[in-house]
Amino acid sequence: MANSSAEQLVEQNNHLRKLLSKENRAYYEDILIYMRTLGLFYNELETEKQLMMILQDILEAQKHGESAESFFGKHPKELVDQITKQYDRPSWKSIFKMSGWLFLISSLFVFIGSFTAPLLQINIFVLLINGVFSIALIYGVFKLIHVSIYMKAKLPKFIQFFILWLISMLSFGVFFLIQFYAPKQGIVKVGPPIDWILIIGVVLTAVLYISTKKKREFYGALAFILTLGIFGLLLRIPQTREYLQNDQNQIYMMLGVILPFALFILINLFTLWKMKDDQKA
Repeated sequence: MANSSAEQLVEQNNHLRKLLSKENRAYYEDILIYMRTLGLFYNELETEKQLMMILQDILEAQKHGESAESFFGKHPKELVDQITKQYDRPSWKSIFKMSGWLFLISSLFVFIGSFTAPLLQINIFVLLINGVFSIALIYGVFKLIHVSIYMKAKLPKFIQFFILWLISMLSFGVFFLIQFYAPKQGIVKVGPPIDWILIIGVVLTAVLYISTKKKREFYGALAFILTLGIFGLLLRIPQTREYLQNDQNQIYMMLGVILPFALFILINLFTLWKMKDDQKA
């Protein structure tokens, strides 16, 4: 119920933000990002309620010809810090719940990534180490964004882009090293027909879940899962397996690795562009 109410407030917030002037929107969206990145484990509903109250105050001030900056001041960070200090401390239940979700998502992507192997296998150590690293990485990124919003000296755009690129490359490198150096004793091999059932089950679950939610931000993940699922099934059909694994057709195997990631990135970039375009409308 709480999650549903939070989602409704997010949708309402997205709609009402369109009514803000360009200057007021930029001012408010800094507050929004600052509050939403306060931490992974705080109550989402509490944050969205506070954000809605601030947004309504700015809209009311705008009606009377007053800017957000003149209404809340040039340094909204102090006001926001006062609000967030009143938040309840995250409970261990919420910490474990959020950590569990992040761990599950990380493990799912590792599992899906193994679809294109001729023999489906899962390394328990990779799942565990990847899960812990994913939680630490996302928490660190949230903190970095949170701190950077009201930095006294704003970094140039190209430096911000370089930092994001560097974090992405380092993260990718760590995930690769985990995959490469994790102890092999934890490998569990899954043969037919269980591998077929697992691949089809994951693909169908993803299609049903994302088509029901109808959230554009999930479409990149759906393309990633579908593409890997299709390649995984083709590798398990005797006729297509022989063709794909032929030395002369290695391009198809490379395509099976590159295409899912390319689609994931392209669709997510297009989705972000469309969402920004819709907000301007």
